[in-house]
Amino acid sequence: MITNVEINQEIQKQLDKDIKNGLFKSEVRELIAFWIIEIGEVGFEEYIKSNFAKALCDHELKDSRQGERSIHLNETGGRLIYKCVKSKIIIKVIKITADHDYK
Repeated sequence: MITNVEINQEIQKQLDKDIKNGLFKSEVRELIAFWIIEIGEVGFEEYIKSNFAKALCDHELKDSRQGERSIHLNETGGRLIYKCVKSKIIIKVIKITADHDYK
């Protein structure tokens, strides 16, 4: 089943600023692009069982972020937070953060 990943313009602009300001290395953009391609090619259900998902420490979040998931972007705590809308098989990126801040 095909899965689409959406990142809105505001989140993309903030990521570009964060890279420019040194909060992320430019490789993070490549990692996110690869993540999007991987999910699109294999589908979310297969991705979530894959070694790639394990390598990114893909996991469900709790409390105020229940229903959302997170992947690790770097060793300094960078995260990409997303939500899977299963009825449409669309993954919406909610936040990309340079540290382990889920707020």
